[in-house]
Amino acid sequence: MRNLNRILSVVFIATVFLLFSACKKVSHEISDEIVSINESTVASIQVGKKLNVGFITNNVSTFEFSIVKDGTVLLQENVTLTDGKKITTQQFDIPLDQTWVGPALLMVKYGANIQKSKPIIFEESNPEMYIVGGSVGAGWEPTLATPLALYDEDSKAKFETFEYITVAGDGFKFLPTNIDWTNAYGKGAAVGTLEQDEDAGNITVTQDGFYRVRMDAEGLTYELLPLTMGVIGDATPGEWDNDTDMTFIGGKGSYTWQVTLNLVPGKIKFRANDDWAINFGGTADDITPGGADIVITTAGTYNLELDLTPGAYKAVIQKQ
Repeated sequence: MRNLNRILSVVFIATVFLLFSACKKVSHEISDEIVSINESTVASIQVGKKLNVGFITNNVSTFEFSIVKDGTVLLQENVTLTDGKKITTQQFDIPLDQTWVGPALLMVKYGANIQKSKPIIFEESNPEMYIVGGSVGAGWEPTLATPLALYDEDSKAKFETFEYITVAGDGFKFLPTNIDWTNAYGKGAAVGTLEQDEDAGNITVTQDGFYRVRMDAEGLTYELLPLTMGVIGDATPGEWDNDTDMTFIGGKGSYTWQVTLNLVPGKIKFRANDDWAINFGGTADDITPGGADIVITTAGTYNLELDLTPGAYKAVIQKQ
């Protein structure tokens, strides 16, 4: 019995000790000054974009951030933290400047000249341009703007698209991003010219129709060419001499031309305005400007459609 009481006393003391230890607050606060670049920060980005850099800090209220390339400081800013923040993300504008292209370092400097860095690669820009406005399918909301494509392999400033444009709707503008109105292109002082100013006037047409729209962001010019589409080729009734006209289906936000006709074995292409300056070929799923002749193997009545939706040109070649 005495041994049992002794064992129970030991167990009781051990239990009290464990409970007391569990109730004690243990604190391991790190007092060191620390600034690190978060690993989630991108390793590469195109010039002309906005760079989001994540920072993890401790006991630091301000530090210096810089971007260094080949020993040259390209950007330098002081970052100040508020409300005791330990994790923060800062956004930096990377200029559309080709001298930035290549490997560089994201660097932080704090405390007694403590420095840390993270490598990054700045890539050549992939230029963008959009069309927006009440006279086109996109409407006036920048985030819904329709993209244009580069059409001159020797230029990164010449863009085009195909769009049904109406007189009603107050015209349209060009945007270098589909984010907001910053750096928008509007109507210049003379017809066919542009002004890069979000307050510039809207570009308008005098007649509803399907247009090839071109703009030169460097030359500050634009061109609107009305189009009608047709089918030509030795598989068509007009062979290679005469186009068979197609009909445009829809209105703003539509891109489809259609025709039903008899075809014989041979080849066809789509072209605009009865001329070869603008023509399309390739395969039904991959229509490209100036593409190869499309082969028709069986005679019959066909439903032909040409869809010039930006970035997704295609055709329907369906035997009835």
